[in-house]
Amino acid sequence: MEERPESNTDLESADVFSAVNNYLLLFLCASCLLASMYVQEVFLYLGQYRFGIGASALVAIILPLWLLLRRIGPGVTRQVRLARPRLPRLAYIVVTTLATVVIVDQIYLINQQFSPVPPEYLESLEDLRPTDVWNFSVIFLSLCVAVPVAEELLFRGMIQQIFSRNVGAVAGFVLAGLLFGAVHLNAHLLISISFFGIILSFVYFATGNLIYTIVSHAVFNALALMQLTFGGASDSAELPFYLRDVRVFVISVVLLVFFLYKLKQGGPEMEPPYESGP
Repeated sequence: MEERPESNTDLESADVFSAVNNYLLLFLCASCLLASMYVQEVFLYLGQYRFGIGASALVAIILPLWLLLRRIGPGVTRQVRLARPRLPRLAYIVVTTLATVVIVDQIYLINQQFSPVPPEYLESLEDLRPTDVWNFSVIFLSLCVAVPVAEELLFRGMIQQIFSRNVGAVAGFVLAGLLFGAVHLNAHLLISISFFGIILSFVYFATGNLIYTIVSHAVFNALALMQLTFGGASDSAELPFYLRDVRVFVISVVLLVFFLYKLKQGGPEMEPPYESGP
C-alpha cells in the first residue's frame, strides 16, 4: 500500500488515504475497534453495560476518526462520502434491509444446527433486554444511533475505502463485509453477520453515500432490538412468522436482488476522494 506526499502543504490538499500510509490507517482502525471493546469491558465491570455500548462507540471510534479526518484532508463528509440522501433511495434501503433481515435470520437459524448458540451469548442478550422505558431509551440510542454511525464510519468510511483503493472496488467491498462479520467474534454469527456486512458494503459501493449504510444498519439493529424486547432471546422462543413460511424467504431474496440492482443503477452520489485500484 503506497504512501503519498508528506509535506504540510500536501497534507492539507491530499485526502487521508493519500496522505497517510494505508497500513497505518488499518492499524488505527484496528486500534479503535479494540479500544471500543476495552471501554465496553470497563462499563461492564462498573455494571453499566447498556450505557457502555454507546459510550464505547462514541469515545473509541467516532471521536478519534472524526479528529483524524478533520485534521487531514478535505473534511470529514467529503472523505467518508457523507451526503444528503435521496428519498426514493431511502425507501429502497428500508425495503432492502427488511429483506436482508429475513435472509440473515434464516442463515442464523440454519447455522445453529452446526454451531449451537453458546449459553453465555444468550445470557448476555438477557442482560441487554430492556426492563423499563429508561433502559429501552439508552439501548436504542446505543444500538440504533451510536453503533451504526461508529461501525459504518469504521468499516465502510475507512476500511472499505482503504481496501478499494488498493485491491479494487469489488474486492474491497467483499473484504470489508467479511471483516465486519469476523470481528463480531461469534462462530454462530459469522456467516449471517458477514452476509449483512457484504450487503452494507455493496450499498456503499453502489451509492457512494455513507448515509444509506448508516440508515440500513440502524433499521437492522432496531428490528433486532424490537425482537429482543418483545420476542425473547432464548433459543426456545417461538420463531417469528417470517421464518415459518418459505415463501417469505423467496420473496425476500427477490426483493433484495431487485432493490440492490436499483441502488446500483442509480450510480454513486459522491465519488471517492482518490483513484481506486483496478
